[in-house]
Amino acid sequence: MLFSQFEQQIKSYYPRQKSFLIGFSGGLDSTALLLLLAKLREKSPDLQLRAIHIHHGLSANADAWVGHCQQICQQLQIPFLLEKVQVNNERGIEAGARDARYHAIRQHLQPDEVLVTAHHQQDQTETFLLALKRGSGVSGLSAMQICSELFGLPIFRPLLRFTRQALLDYVQQQNVAWIEDESNEDNRYERNFLRNDVLPILRERWYHFDNAVQRSAQHCFEQQQLLKELLQETFYTHFDQSTQTFHLNQFTQYSDLKQKALLRLWLEKLAVPIPSTLQLNQLIKDVVYARQDSAPQFQLGETVLRRYQNTLYLTPAFLDLRQVKINVPLHRLITLPDNLGTLLITEKEQTQHQQLEAIWDRQGGAIHWTLPFTEQPIQVRFHYSGKVRLSATSAKEEMKKIWQQFHVPVWERQRTPLIFFGEKLQAALGYFNVVNE
Repeated sequence: MLFSQFEQQIKSYYPRQKSFLIGFSGGLDSTALLLLLAKLREKSPDLQLRAIHIHHGLSANADAWVGHCQQICQQLQIPFLLEKVQVNNERGIEAGARDARYHAIRQHLQPDEVLVTAHHQQDQTETFLLALKRGSGVSGLSAMQICSELFGLPIFRPLLRFTRQALLDYVQQQNVAWIEDESNEDNRYERNFLRNDVLPILRERWYHFDNAVQRSAQHCFEQQQLLKELLQETFYTHFDQSTQTFHLNQFTQYSDLKQKALLRLWLEKLAVPIPSTLQLNQLIKDVVYARQDSAPQFQLGETVLRRYQNTLYLTPAFLDLRQVKINVPLHRLITLPDNLGTLLITEKEQTQHQQLEAIWDRQGGAIHWTLPFTEQPIQVRFHYSGKVRLSATSAKEEMKKIWQQFHVPVWERQRTPLIFFGEKLQAALGYFNVVNE
């Protein structure tokens, strides 16, 4: 019975999908998933399965779990992948382990594969209640969906409507052992506290509690989808797909509710964790309504939301490079700081006059820039506040004004290699050369 329902789930959601990567911890749930997919492969021999096990290094038994999972996969003739990760617990062990896990899986997922996880009905209840505890809106209370995307990964949860008891019965019928993680008894973890202490009482009082939560989560999901549909036309008048930025034209004329809804859609589009209501209110106050001549920013986890002129940008948290000075010998590749790529300055060939060529190779392509020849020491810096002249007939202007003329956002001004000949600024790569007297 369970297998036939599982097979129907596959046919309903992925009728033509032939490649799945299975998240396999070795616990009861993922063991049931592995067995069900292996049985499905017996009926569809062209089905390609791989299993990935993430070694978090958080348990003394982690190495033994690897051996168990490897053995089960070998018996089922399913290729086994092992990935060891380091867990950053700044936001808590649970969040750190999840982030590390999905980051590792993303490195292995092939373009034609879909990640399959073993989340079931009781997991859905826990996720809903944790979102409720955080004060989430309809997006958070939508909990998990059978098909979704997380961390840029397509995720399929075919067991989401199945109870844990049904999975337990199935694995016991197959006479296959599974791992019991001792940390599941540790109620310091919020999910374990719900699972071990809170939910048994609720289920004893209300037998269909999990079904009711699942319906509520589905209602929230449908409301969220309707909201997106109603806002879609307006959203795309602000969202620039080519730059992934958000324009603020006419934005302040909307109601507070509409402003927050549109910003949530933008952040969701960029796969950024949605901020709390308090954060969102502060963001709108400090960034959207900041003075026009300011360069406001707001920290969102590992990213920074910034405004330049009338547009919002989302960037990494950059290092301050204003004091950095790097000597650049000719014909030697230099690695620039903070993931800015590499720089090579060489003599330009086949020119009537001696010239130099700077090749700045950064993510997204290389910039080739012509410089006059010099015998002075060449240096790269990332900050200059004096006056410069861009042509023999123009007056000197403050560097700030020059950046504004080229519409360069404030943070990019400190990430653009500035070429100095001796102590004189010669060029801002990709933007302009300077005329020196």
